[in-house]
Order: sequence, then C-alpha cells, then structure tokens
Amino acid sequence: MTGMTPDRGDSGSFSQTTSRRQYHTHIWGSEIPFRNPHFTGRETELRKLRDQLLADGSAVIRQPPSALYGLGGVGKTQIATEYAHRYSGEYEVIWWVRSDQEDAIQASLVGLGTQLRLPDVSPGDRDRSLRLVIEALQAGDPYARWLLIFDDVTQPGKLRRYIPQGGHVIVTSRINEWRQVLNTDGIEVREFDRAETVKFLRERVPQLAMADDPSAEAAASADADRLAQVLGDLPLAAEHAAAYLGQTGAAVADYIAAFERDAHAVLSLDADMFATNRVVSTTWSVTRHSLSPEARELFQLLAFFAAEPISEQNLLPGNVTFDPPLPAPLQKVLLSRIELKRAQRELARFSLISVYGQRNVSQLHRVVQAVTRARIEKESPEFARALQKAVFTLLASTDPESPEREQSDPAYERTIGHLIPTGALESDNELVRNLVINQVRRLRLRGGNREALSLGEAALSIWQVRPDDLQTLALAAEVACAKRDLGQVEEAFALNAGTLQRLRDHYGTDDDTYLLVADSYAEDLRMLGKYDEALEHDLALLPAYDRVFSPGQYWPLSLRSNIAIDLRCVGRYEEALDYDLEVAARRERFFGASSLPFVDSKFGVARDLRYLGRYDEALEVCREIDNILGARGEPWDFRRLLMTGGFAVSLRRAGYYVEAHRLAEDTYQRYVDYAGEEHRATLAMATNLMCDRRMVDDLVPAAELGEANVAAWEKITGSSHPCTLRAKANLAVVLRARGYPAAAVELNQAALAAFRRLYAYDHPSILIVMTNLASDLAAIGEARRAREIGEEVVPKSTAARGPLHPWTLAASANLALDLRATGDRDAARALAGEALAGFDEKLSPEHPLTRRARQQGRVDLDLEPAFY
Repeated sequence: MTGMTPDRGDSGSFSQTTSRRQYHTHIWGSEIPFRNPHFTGRETELRKLRDQLLADGSAVIRQPPSALYGLGGVGKTQIATEYAHRYSGEYEVIWWVRSDQEDAIQASLVGLGTQLRLPDVSPGDRDRSLRLVIEALQAGDPYARWLLIFDDVTQPGKLRRYIPQGGHVIVTSRINEWRQVLNTDGIEVREFDRAETVKFLRERVPQLAMADDPSAEAAASADADRLAQVLGDLPLAAEHAAAYLGQTGAAVADYIAAFERDAHAVLSLDADMFATNRVVSTTWSVTRHSLSPEARELFQLLAFFAAEPISEQNLLPGNVTFDPPLPAPLQKVLLSRIELKRAQRELARFSLISVYGQRNVSQLHRVVQAVTRARIEKESPEFARALQKAVFTLLASTDPESPEREQSDPAYERTIGHLIPTGALESDNELVRNLVINQVRRLRLRGGNREALSLGEAALSIWQVRPDDLQTLALAAEVACAKRDLGQVEEAFALNAGTLQRLRDHYGTDDDTYLLVADSYAEDLRMLGKYDEALEHDLALLPAYDRVFSPGQYWPLSLRSNIAIDLRCVGRYEEALDYDLEVAARRERFFGASSLPFVDSKFGVARDLRYLGRYDEALEVCREIDNILGARGEPWDFRRLLMTGGFAVSLRRAGYYVEAHRLAEDTYQRYVDYAGEEHRATLAMATNLMCDRRMVDDLVPAAELGEANVAAWEKITGSSHPCTLRAKANLAVVLRARGYPAAAVELNQAALAAFRRLYAYDHPSILIVMTNLASDLAAIGEARRAREIGEEVVPKSTAARGPLHPWTLAASANLALDLRATGDRDAARALAGEALAGFDEKLSPEHPLTRRARQQGRVDLDLEPAFY
C-alpha cells in the first residue's frame, strides 16, 4: 500500500453493503485526500453514486463511469473522497487521478502501473506504459476489484481513452456533457441544502455553536441561517468562512457586512461561475485585510499560476530581474526561503492555500484562483499584467536548458502543468518560448510524442502570427519530429520543408537552427524512401556543420552518422562502415564507451558488417550493444527495440535460426505494445520476423504475417516504397516455400520492375530479387530463364560485393544448379565447387547456407527494411 491508510469508518445507511465481503486495500493512492472529519450531508448523492456503481447488483462489472458534475467548489471532490474512504474495504486498489490536464492523467496512470509492479512500465515509456496499465486493470491482473477517481476532468472527449473496463470509475468535473461522451447521465452536485449549510457552520464556527440559553440559541441559529444565505450554500464558501471566523474570532455580523460591501466583485466573473465566484471572492476580500503585505502579494502572484501544485523551486528564482519591477514585499518573499515559508503558512492558516510539506508544493483551490485572478484583472489591469509577466519569468528561470538530459526531468515536470493555464504560450518572452520548445523536445525524447505534439501544436498555432521568427521555426521543427515519430511522415516532411525554406530565406544556411532542421528533413526523405536524395542533401550539409559546430559537439557527429545511414540505404556499405567507425571512435572519446550516442554508432557498425557479409563480426557487435543496454537498464523504447531487432537479424545471418526466431517474436510483440501494429518501425520488425518464421519452417504464420505486412506497408507508404517492395520480395520466398512458385514469380517480377524504376543502378535490392526470381522460375520449370538471370547477377554481384560475399555465393550456387538443369554439367560442377569453397571460407562448413548449397538446394536471400 502507498500513501495514507484509508479511514473506512461507518457504512452509513447502505444496508445492502453490510454483508458484502471486505477486501484488503493493497494500493491506496497517495493523492487521495484525507477524509474530511467535517463532511456534512450529501447522503442522496452518495446513494446515487453507490447505486450507479453497483448496477444489476454486481460489485465489479463493466459499468460506465459515474460522473459527479456541477459548479466549481460545490463539493464534487469531497463526495468522491468520502466514497473512497467509506467503501475502501470493498476494493483492492483505489487510485486518485488529477485530471485537469492530460499530462497529469498520463503521469498518474503510469504511477499506478509502478505501484501494480507491472513489468516494463516506466515514465520514460509513457505511451506504452499507459497501454500496459489499462490492459492490466481490464484483465483484473494483479487486482480485479479497483476504483479509479478522475478528479476535475476538463476535457471529457480526451478522457475516454484512459478509462479501463472491468472496475469502478468515478469522474468529477464542472462539465455536464457525460451522456454524449461516456454514455452516462452523471449525478449533478448542487449547493448544500440550507439545513446542511447551517449544520456545517454551527459545527465549525464557535460563535455559532449550540447554546443552552434559549435566546442565545435562537440568535446563533438566526446568524447561521443568515450567513448560509449570504454564502449561497456553496460548500467551498462555507469552508472558507468557517476557517476565517474560527481562526480570527470575528463577529458573524461583521463578516456579513463585509460581504455586502464587496458583493459587486462578482460582476468581474464569468456568468457560469456566478454563484461560486461571488462567495469565494467575498471570503478572500475579507481575509486579505488581515494578511501581512508579504502574504497578500504572494497570494495574488499565486493566482496567476495554474491551479496546480506550485513547487518551491518555481518561487525562488535566485538572481532574476522582473520587468516591470514587483512590489517590495513580493520581491522580499521571492528572494528568501524563510520569507516564502512564512507567507505560505500565513495563507494556509486562512485556508487560502494548501501547503504540502512532503512534496514541497503549495496550491490554491481552482475556484479561489480563478476568482482572485479575475478580481485583480478587473481592479488593476496593469498590475495583473505585471503579475502574469512575473509568473512567466519565474517559469523560465527554472529551465535547465538541457532537455536531452534525463537529470533535467524533475525541473521540467515542475513547470509543464503551468504553461497553458498561465497563458505562457502567448508570451513573447524569448526565455519563456525557449522553455516551451525545450518542453516539447523533452516530451518527445522521453517517448511522450502525443503530449509533445499536443503542446507543440497549441503553441505553434499562436506563434505562427510571426511565421519567420526563429523560435517559431525551431518549434515547428520539434513538432515535425513528433509527427514523424508518431508515423505522420508525410505531414512531418511538409512541415520541415516549409520551415527549411523560411530559415534559408531569412537566416541563411549557416544558422544553427537551419542546419538542425535540414538534418531532420533528410530523415524525412529517408522515411519516404528517397535515399539518394537524402544522401545528396546530407553530404551538402557537411561543410557547413564543420564550420558552425565544434568537432566535439553532438550535432556534427550526428550528421556523419546519418550520412552512414544514407550510404547504407543506397548500398554503399564500405563507405558507410568508414563513417560509422569514425563517428564511433569520436563518440567514445567525447561521450564514453557506454553512452547512448556511442551505442547508436555501434549499431550502425553492426548493420554495415552484416550487409558486407561479415556475419560473425556483426553478431559480436550486437552482443556488445545488448550488454551495454542491459547494464544501463534502458527502457524498451524505439532505440532498444531497434537494436534488439538488429540483434535478431544478426543471429539469423549467423545461422542461429531458432534463437533468432525466438528473439524476433518477442521483439515484435514489444513493438506492437509500444508503437502499435501500423507504425513503420513495427512494420519493419514484422518484415524481418516473416523471414525468421520461414527459417524455422513456420510457413503458414510466415505467409499470414507477410501478407498483412505487405498490405500495411502499401497502406502506410504506398506500393512503390522500398520497404513495401522489400516486404513483397520476402513474401515471395515464403510463397515458393509453401508450394506456390507461380505466385512467387509474379510477386518478384513486380518488385523487380518497381526497384528498377527507383534505381538507375544495380542496387543490392535489385540483385537479391533477381537471385530469388531465378529460383522461382526454376521451380516452375523455366530453367533457361533462371540461368539467364543468374548469369547476369553473378558477375554484377562479384564486381560490387566481391566473389566471397554470401550474396554472390548464393547466386553462384543457384546458377550452378541452373547450368546443370540446362545441360552444362562441366560449368555447373566448376561453379558449384567454387561456391562451396567460398561458403566454407566465408561462413564455415557448418553454416546452414553452406550445408544447403552442399546438398544442392536453392539458397534464398532476404531483404531488411532500410531507413535507419
């Protein structure tokens, strides 16, 4: 269990629950509020809530969420809190989810996954972790009886994807559209009944306590009734009034008179918040005159943050200049931790803020915050603008300016929830805008691509009024990266292309931002299958990178690594290996032998070696990479999945088919869980897995996966994308192995024709497809055509790859069979001998390809997807 122990208390009047089985609450969320000892009334709402959750008499079934909705400050959260404590004995898990922002929902559910001890749940793998948590709750594993409370939902339409089936869900919100969104009518929570308000006040306020003297009792009762009327029976207002009167000992009549003097303040508030805001603003108006200048100014400043926890670090900026200057009392508070603590404690005494020592944060209730901010904006617009700018300055001052470093995450988490509610996205402060850009980049780098895109697009829609501004263009580049990572490649390409043109026109080709976006643009080109164009683009960037960046910086090495990828994609493997070895050596020197940049370069080296036919060397490098990632405890994000998938391919190339298949199956499932079935990275893994299934004679599943893979590639990238063609070529080999050589011929002929339209030279993909097509033709009895293709492939492969490359050896061994089938036995015998000797030397006599060639079987080749 985590957090405080639930206070189960009395079951109240719910007689139908008294015989229900009691469960041990294994997980009690730390965010669940303490039980309110002054909780009053609300039995009708609690009964309705209970009845909804227990519909059809079942304790835990697939019920729609129960929504508590109503005005802010009306007591929705208190009802949900009381329910959680009152019925805690009937749940194994009770978890509270702050829900006013989507980021908070995601963070809370990932935290629940940690408490559930679900494997592979990690804050760094947020998208995948969310799926794992929801699936575990729906499966009832490890706990079947659970209650989730989503508090203060502001975007019902976005909530649906986070609500699991199979347990109980309570939602609190000011919004009433639950029938349309979640197929539930919800329970409207209105103000207290007058009797409930009076009862609450008389129990909390000593001046209104029950009296033995009849006249005193009548006067106290009348005062309580009058005060309840003034407060509008709003629970939050009653709470604040009780706190003020109880702590100051002020006369109730004075409080009422003060209210009547300040009633006009409600006119500054939105109509839909009228009753709530009138009451809360009155409580604040009375109290502010009793506060010290420091506490009063701090309270006003806090109202311009979001109604989220405000970290102490966000209020102690150090040596920061505020423009315009702040009042002296507020400057005093922001420069001294002692003064800040003193002011916070003073505000907490009057229930104006809550202070949580364990987390070192303070928080205004959202209604108090909204009312206070609106009042200041009405009474002193200039001062309101100064406070808002001060908040922007405070937020910007916390920026570590290093979103790439995981150590920076706590600082960024302290400000992320305040960016949108404070209006920071609309600020023209360059430091604030840098913070927004860095937040988007950090979210993206941590796997939170959806959150990054949401925040980035919200800011970009505002900033685009200055479309040529450098920060606008830098943000656009981050948005493009998030889109690409989410599989929106065409949209990313279009956005990057436009951004690149504006940067070129206004800032030149030596500008840092231009160079970084240009490198990102080349990645778009690769994802679109435009490999030659990407190579030309990156090579043209290299001189500028070397001029602008120092040799030890991250970016020039990143460009050289990307050039290696480009070279690999166009089949220039020796050159790619030279680049990768150079970058690996420099990254090891600059960043260390266990750093992720170095690991990225090692992965490139492994792929180069594999393409060069140096399979054992490639496998050894993959083992080293796997050991580094394991020792670092890296999460199963795109990097680790990509490298583990490469490990599986190296095992297959080295002849360890069973082990390769097992690893590939596991990695593919991880890809599906992490990114979904139709993400390009998942499709690439499926293209490889198809081959692994074929190598262990699991032909029916290989064909099923292959057909689905080809269809998905065509849907996502089109029928002529290189990855689609590679998947078709691999599927053709599977079809022939299943006894459908004519279908294989048709598929390989189509793939070959498409590859020739893409490449004006003998790309390795063309020669591999030709090698397999010859085998297809031989299988349907067309040995002469097979021989002709083989006689074209062998010399070309020998010239490009060398006589001992496994691809050349496979083409030679197959050609020997076709020579024999067409009557040229002497030539067949000589070529077969050369091929077998080459296989023995290159791969070893025991390699499966060597054994197959020795047994005079056709040697099949496969193609890896290429864009990384």
